[in-house]
Amino acid sequence: MNLEIANRLVRLRKERGFSQEELAARIGISRQAVSKWERAEAAPDTDNLILLSRLYGVSLDELLKTDGEVESRRDDPVEADPSHEQDDEDEGDDFFWSRFPYPVAVTVLYLLLGVSFGLWHPGWILFVTIPLYYWIVEEVRRWKRK
Repeated sequence: MNLEIANRLVRLRKERGFSQEELAARIGISRQAVSKWERAEAAPDTDNLILLSRLYGVSLDELLKTDGEVESRRDDPVEADPSHEQDDEDEGDDFFWSRFPYPVAVTVLYLLLGVSFGLWHPGWILFVTIPLYYWIVEEVRRWKRK
């Protein structure tokens, strides 16, 4: 959470004469949650922001406005870079194999083996292949990117 917003939450609470315990009781949360907001260790969820804005008599814009630029929190620098483009061929392969409903195919195969041949008990081993399938798909995608 932004330190500027955290400081604003402290200021508004003190201006209204609330202790952290009183504010927490009015909103229906723990005092520790209020403390974390005010130390910028956590951010209030949407419902709590609405309650705070009503309790303090300010708009959400006033409550959340910052002077600084908002930082992007994307972890993948490739996806965050809009200039990065993938080959259509590469994208098509990724789309098909990573989106292929492998667990559904395994379930259908398991049911067919069970109903047709009575292989219910040994057939469960097919389900072990599901994480293996996704691991292989991810490794192939990484290999293709290099």
